[in-house]
Amino acid sequence: MRKLILMLVLLLLMAGNAVAQVMRTSGQVLSQDDGLPIIGATVRIQGSDIATATDADGRFSLSGFKTSNKYLEVSSIGYETKIVEIKPELTIHLAVKSEMMDEVMVVAFGKQKRESFTGSASVLSADAIAKQQVTNPIEALDGLVTGLQMTQTNSFGSDPSILIRGIGSINASTEPLIVLDGLPYNGYWNDINPADIQNITVLKDAASNALYGARGANGVILITTKSAQRGETRVNITAKWGVNTDGRIQYDYIDNPGEYYVAHYTALRNYLVNVRKQNPGQAHINANRYIGESASAGNGGLGYMVYNVPAGELLIGTNGKLNPNAVLGNRVAYKGNIYTLYPDNWLDNGTRDGFRQEYNINITGGNDRYTILGNFGYLKEDGLTYGNDFDRISARIKTDYQAYDFLRIGGNASYNHTVTNVHNAAFGTTYTAPIYPLFIRDADGNIMSDAHGLGYDYGNGVNGGLTRPVETNYNPIQDDLLSVNNNSSNAFSIQGYATADFLKYFKFTVNGSVYVTENRMNTAYDPWYGYNALTKGYVWVGHYRTTDTNYQQLLNFNHVIGLHSIDVLLGHEYSMQSQTSLSADKKNVALYGTNTELSGAIINGDMGSDISKYNVEGFFMRAQYDYDNRYFGSVSFRRDGSSRFAPGHRWGNFWSVGGAWIMTKEEWFPKSNMVNMLKYKISYGEQGNDGIGNYRYTDRYNITNSNNEVAFVFSSKGNRNITWETVGSFNTGIEFELFNSRLRGSVDYYDRKTRNMLIWFSAPSSIGYSGYYDNVGDMVNRGVEIDLSGDIFATRDFTWTVGLNMSWQHNEVTYLPEDKKGYTCDGYNGYTDSYYFVGEGLPMYTWRIKRYAGVNDKG
Repeated sequence: MRKLILMLVLLLLMAGNAVAQVMRTSGQVLSQDDGLPIIGATVRIQGSDIATATDADGRFSLSGFKTSNKYLEVSSIGYETKIVEIKPELTIHLAVKSEMMDEVMVVAFGKQKRESFTGSASVLSADAIAKQQVTNPIEALDGLVTGLQMTQTNSFGSDPSILIRGIGSINASTEPLIVLDGLPYNGYWNDINPADIQNITVLKDAASNALYGARGANGVILITTKSAQRGETRVNITAKWGVNTDGRIQYDYIDNPGEYYVAHYTALRNYLVNVRKQNPGQAHINANRYIGESASAGNGGLGYMVYNVPAGELLIGTNGKLNPNAVLGNRVAYKGNIYTLYPDNWLDNGTRDGFRQEYNINITGGNDRYTILGNFGYLKEDGLTYGNDFDRISARIKTDYQAYDFLRIGGNASYNHTVTNVHNAAFGTTYTAPIYPLFIRDADGNIMSDAHGLGYDYGNGVNGGLTRPVETNYNPIQDDLLSVNNNSSNAFSIQGYATADFLKYFKFTVNGSVYVTENRMNTAYDPWYGYNALTKGYVWVGHYRTTDTNYQQLLNFNHVIGLHSIDVLLGHEYSMQSQTSLSADKKNVALYGTNTELSGAIINGDMGSDISKYNVEGFFMRAQYDYDNRYFGSVSFRRDGSSRFAPGHRWGNFWSVGGAWIMTKEEWFPKSNMVNMLKYKISYGEQGNDGIGNYRYTDRYNITNSNNEVAFVFSSKGNRNITWETVGSFNTGIEFELFNSRLRGSVDYYDRKTRNMLIWFSAPSSIGYSGYYDNVGDMVNRGVEIDLSGDIFATRDFTWTVGLNMSWQHNEVTYLPEDKKGYTCDGYNGYTDSYYFVGEGLPMYTWRIKRYAGVNDKG
């Protein structure tokens, strides 16, 4: 009996001990950013399967674990995972996950987390593009990317000009490389529908774009189109309407006819007094008399007098002011007719607000093995002038198929049809004095007309026998209405890929693309007015075809060993571009208006066709190392060959090295809400530039007719020794997130030096050619870029974010060959180029103009 009681006591003690070892904890999970409860956060006993989720108030409760379990692991989407020591009651604050570091970027030949990226790049999302009214996605970069300068045109007929981190060359190309869905793109930017785009990445330094070798020296713009999404079929339809207005700055100039006559009178009077030595009274009378004379009289007349001045009075008084009795609408007699001279606002008559309408349909769907996406769009946009408009029909089909567990294939096909009309002569009317009539008016001031419309004044004597001293025999407004400058384009692209995973850590990818652009261009001038009447009309027709093919083979190795991560890429790329052209022109056009074809004109002009080819081949590698998501290193190498250089000089070697360090992940770094992330990066690399056109290394000849015999005429001088420009690029900077990640940004310093620049050397025409290219000259571009983004107001349902970017850039030509220093300006040695002076120690495009000496105190 005593033994039985003893055993029962021992069992009770053991049970009590066991019960004591079973623990319980509870608490609440809150956002460190705003203190609100986090719903659905996962709270897990570290190292076990015991877990729960927080309720609507962010509360949780866990039990059934042992005293040997020391820590809780708390995680939630959008927040940093946190490890905390277990206590009976806890209040846990989770920090918002670093937006910048968690972002996955599109980089050269792949994707990469931003935290491991050692270069300098800017990313624009689909949302940022959609907020803008742009015809192509490249225009959306304007003002949103540090270090990028864009010069827009006034029409749809040409792409904007882009510089990334300054002017990289004097005579070679300075434009960045465009890469669409991983493959180089040489088509029209307007052939890309912005609604198709998922994001755009701008690579700015050698560490980020060295893998593009020869073509990446001026920066790389990576455009990624939207991909299909798994799940049920979804259809999204968007429609946009808008108005294009003239956003150009209209500088302060004389736009009042009276003020213009007064200013011109003053200049005439001073000229007569100071040069012709007339007394002031005589100069006053003669200036009034000469001011309306024909310019051919040699007295500085304007050719037109649009004010009616009472008999015996002068237009300008001795006080230098307009006669208050002068009235606009002067009547003149010519060949038995009376004409009324009345000034018009040429710019207002020649420009308009252009209506814009855009419609897009997006269809996507699929399952775990197969996805498909279709984008269809239509855009119609009227330009600011009556001769400028743009139409585009676009379609894109994108598919992905998981053929086997180890094999994935996909395709991307697009078609774009565009029609562009480009005639912007009206923009030049800002230089037209405000005294000249745009129209021809009868005695009652009514605008006259003829069989072809309103009567426009060409300044050639038809209007009252008067001639304009500027733009004689020409009227830009009617030129916009009657002339044709049309480009009808069809663009086709087919891209395909296959990716195979093997041996656990390896992946092999094959990419291929074909892009074909067909352009039919038509230019025509009417046979009725101005200079065009002398040839009885003119018509030109041209056909251009550009075919781009690109093939890539990529082998990836990726392996993680403990805290070490290694990623290696080996690749080969081959690109070929073929361009063909055919064009002809004729004069003396019949039935103009309904006919602008060559068969509708009778006098043959020039005709010709040609073909040009350009090939680039490259072998490359990239190795990236990551230790504990804290230290990062990268190295890349590419060997490129270009057909633009002679066989002995075609190949060049380009490389980069880079490193980054996230200091906030160090144990010693102070933990606070003020500094959430701080990353330092540094890189250097060298790239090439071959952007000088084709066949510059060899002599070229034109074939001409010599008494019906073939003759070869020397055209241009080649240089078999030319080779790549070399661009060395250094970049260093920091990236940061402050104040609970509400302020994010980066600061970068860069130094780009271009060596052995491809410079055009002019030669006297007497030796038979105009010049040649050679590798001589150096240039530097240095600058600082600051990019900031801050959440002014942020809650769970609403966020107001403000962005700011600033760039400072210095360009300087540091070395020119002696042959290029035949001119000295302000102590600088160099050469003149039209209105510019290119000299050592000066930036490119330094104006060569007379210095302003101030106002002449003698009048």
